[in-house]
Formats: sequence, structure tokens, C-alpha cells
Amino acid sequence: IKTLQREGIAILFVSHKLNEVLEISEKITIMRNGRNVTDGNTAGFDRASLVKHMTGREINETNAAIVPQAGNGSVPLLQAENLSCRGRFADVSFSLAAGEIIGITGLLGSGRTELALSLFGIRPADAGTISIEGRPAEIRSVQDAVRHGIGYVPEDRLIEGLFLERSIGSNIVAGTLRRLTRRGLINRTAVGAQIRQWTENLHINTPSPELPVKSLSGGNQQRVVLAKWLAINPKILIMNGPTVGVDVGSKAEIHQIIRDLARQGIGVIIISDDLPELLQNCCRILVMRKGRVLEELPTEGLSEADLTHRLSATTPAPASGTPAHSGQRKQVRPS
Repeated sequence: IKTLQREGIAILFVSHKLNEVLEISEKITIMRNGRNVTDGNTAGFDRASLVKHMTGREINETNAAIVPQAGNGSVPLLQAENLSCRGRFADVSFSLAAGEIIGITGLLGSGRTELALSLFGIRPADAGTISIEGRPAEIRSVQDAVRHGIGYVPEDRLIEGLFLERSIGSNIVAGTLRRLTRRGLINRTAVGAQIRQWTENLHINTPSPELPVKSLSGGNQQRVVLAKWLAINPKILIMNGPTVGVDVGSKAEIHQIIRDLARQGIGVIIISDDLPELLQNCCRILVMRKGRVLEELPTEGLSEADLTHRLSATTPAPASGTPAHSGQRKQVRPS
């Protein structure tokens, strides 16, 4: 973009990625609900003022991670040991406590999404073990994952997360229809109650749940995906890019929902390349590259610059069919 600018090309850059807007632009126009709210030279704005103008309210983006009590001797909610999937990732080990939010990040090709798909049974691991609440869990399919209380919010809600032509309500109950059916008949009263419950609980903004889900904004669509998985009463929720393609106001609200879920005892895994998102919400971050977990970093005292540096650091060889020794991973306190 800077090269094009130097060549004399005028650029209109439309985005809700605030850091990019502040870095690239010279002038900013902020719109809300179809109206011009304010404009001016970029030098007159910072991230906080952009957020306030975009949403019409103050939004606290400081670290709000929920750190579970340490040393209570409780069994981890989820324990992965030496998980490997040939050509995708190798020797991945980590634990997740009830009520904890952990992050997994890495550059393109790091294996982070492949790990999520394995934990959810879409592409099962071919080596290693998974335990849930101290008991071995064989996850070879999505059905296995759901039976063990695992929900998955996918990276692309439009392709993987929603039935776009179906109604909002139909999407909300898609994961629980069997439970809402008796002797082949759907309990319409129970279906209606569940739709109302999650529409209200997650503040899904719609005049009617009978409208097609494609009519919703990105943030409300993401709430519908969340509702579908929360309706199964999960113990563990894996969220791959939980706020991709949503505005800054919806992003803050989704982050609050995630924190509320953790307070209820749900273990949450956030997979993201949005570093502020991870730093603001997670207790620990696993850094992956070429299919391996390189470091496990506590977020306390960890800066975005430090995390960026660690993501781009020199790393071991890519994952192959033979897992590396688990001792290769470092657990590092940020400097």
C-alpha cells in the first residue's frame, strides 16, 4: 500500500482492524449505523478514541484473563499428551483447567487449526492420548467429541459454522435436535424455549428468529454459532478465530461472553493470530510453528511485541511422522 501511495495512487482503505488503520492512513472517517460520526487526521486518533467513536461507548480492552486457582490438586479438565497427526503436527502436549482460557497461536502453516480439528474429531490424531477429567477419551469423530462435552466454533462461520439458508432458530437448535425429539417427533415447545433462551442470553439482535441467519451481521452470526454449541452444555469450547470479521463492539461483547463462560467453569481454547485478543483473554499462550509447540507463555507481563518476536523466531524442523521428544518445548516467563 505504501508503495502504491508513493506512485501517486490514492487509496481508500476500509477496515475495522484498528491497528492497520492507524498505521496505514493519513486521514480517518468513522461511520456508525450508516452515518459519518467524525473524521480528521490520523494523528488526532488513538485506538481508544477510534473504538469510542465506532461503538458510541467506552470499551475496556485491558487484560481480563481469568486465572484459575493453582495448587488445588484438581485433575485437568483436558490433558493432551504427545498428540501427533502425520504431516500436520507432532508431539503436542498441554493441559486445560476448568474455568481456564488458553490461547494457541502461530503463523500460517503452524498446525494450530489442524490441532483444533483433531481435538474435535474431524481429523483424528494418529498418535498420543487425550484425557478428559482424568479419564482416557478416544476422539475419532465429531460425535465422540460432542459426547465428551467438546464444542467447536470454526474458523469460517459462513462455510463451516452455519446453515445460511436456514433460520436463526434452526441454526441454534441444530446441535440438540436429537435431545429435543421423542419418538420421531420434535418437541416444538422445547425448541421454542431453547431458541428464546439463547437469543436472549447472547443478545442476538434480530426482530425474529424465523429470519434466515444470513440476514444477520457478522457479530450476530457468530453469536448464533456460539449458541448452537453452548446449547449442548459443553465442558470444553474450542474457538478458532472467535472474532474474525466482526466489528470492534461485537468483538468486545464476544470476549465478555468467553470470560463469562470461563467463570461458569467451561474450559476455553482460543486459536487466533489476533495477538491483543489472546493477551487480553488468555492465561497462557501456546506458540506453534511447523506443527510443533515451541513455547508455553503465561500472559502476565507478556507484551504484544514480545509475542510477535517469539512467533517469528528460528524454530525446529517441521512435523513429520515421528514425534519429537516432549522435552523440546520450553515454558518461558516473558522477559
